[in-house]
Amino acid sequence: MDRNYCTGDYPLLRNDLTDKLTQIATILEHDIATLEQNDIQILNDIEEITKGLSELESITSTYFLNCLLTEYTDYSKEISRSIHKMSLKGQQALIVLEKNDPVAPLVKDGTPINAKISSQLIESIFHPESQLSHGAVLIQSGMVVSASNVLPVSNQIFWDRFFDIRELSALGLSELCDALILLISKDKSTLFCLNGNMFPFSTSSP
Repeated sequence: MDRNYCTGDYPLLRNDLTDKLTQIATILEHDIATLEQNDIQILNDIEEITKGLSELESITSTYFLNCLLTEYTDYSKEISRSIHKMSLKGQQALIVLEKNDPVAPLVKDGTPINAKISSQLIESIFHPESQLSHGAVLIQSGMVVSASNVLPVSNQIFWDRFFDIRELSALGLSELCDALILLISKDKSTLFCLNGNMFPFSTSSP
């Protein structure tokens, strides 16, 4: 399931990546050139580089997520639109997109939906007053197959941060199959999981 590339062409995101990398490289080159001067400015530069790397992670993850979505479904824009709207409202969500490995044997207690993907449908499922809002939505190609699915929880031990049950579930399933899992956490963070790894991404209106 390991991979080091994805298909797609997103020039605006690619330009953002280039600009951010160039900014960081310029700061690093200046600091290297003036290192022997013991310039205290390097402390501010380190803070700026750290912030830039965090932004770079989000930009890069967004770029690759957009690439990946087109490999999992033809309804990537509908899914992106729903993620954008739900994150603005602070709605939690957990969305599983199946690829080659069957997901059904790995999840349980799902409620059948079997409806065509739409932003409105996904948003209604994860509305706080919906009985289906807890658990994960399972998507196969162009269909929302089921909702309120319970996913396997990761056994990984994390020392750097606390993961809630949705995050551990997203990681857990991604460790067992090639599904792409999208997550809006309780603090409104937007994340995706693939191959047992979790990445932040930023949302924008499609």
